[in-house]
Amino acid sequence: MDSSNVLLVKCKKQVSTKIVSVLAPRQSEREPATTGSVKTRMTVTEKILARASEKPQLNPGDNVWINVDILMTHDVGGPGSIGIFKKEFGENAKVWDRVKVVIIPDHYIFTSDERANRNVDILRDFCTEQNIKYFYDVKDLGNFKANPDYKGVCHVALAQEGHCRPPYHNY
Repeated sequence: MDSSNVLLVKCKKQVSTKIVSVLAPRQSEREPATTGSVKTRMTVTEKILARASEKPQLNPGDNVWINVDILMTHDVGGPGSIGIFKKEFGENAKVWDRVKVVIIPDHYIFTSDERANRNVDILRDFCTEQNIKYFYDVKDLGNFKANPDYKGVCHVALAQEGHCRPPYHNY
């Protein structure tokens, strides 16, 4: 498939309000589905997002709110997301499930930069306010060594700590 046959689809997530990008063939190039109530074939990503948004069908270009199983953020995207969360839902708003939020600082650590350290402080404050169960904090023990219980790279730690699980249903 050449790049002219690919369309970028954006779908909005419920909690993090981040855009999910999906590559899929153009709708006009898809064949009709042969089984079930779905009238047009969907990619596996579209099926997952359709199920999470409780919609029977998604099409390229649709923006949808989805229910997420787990939300992970870190010290780059987290502070901005926290700011939007407080602006949109109020300073005293609570996350939907403190056990389904995972926060791991791993980008702006081991630095003397005050702005970078501020990002990690924002995460610490938010996790304390929200009583987030899975906040994998990092402590600088000197000489670029971290506390033994620090989990490391967030994208790897998410799976290593058991936060990524298969769904309980088939697509």
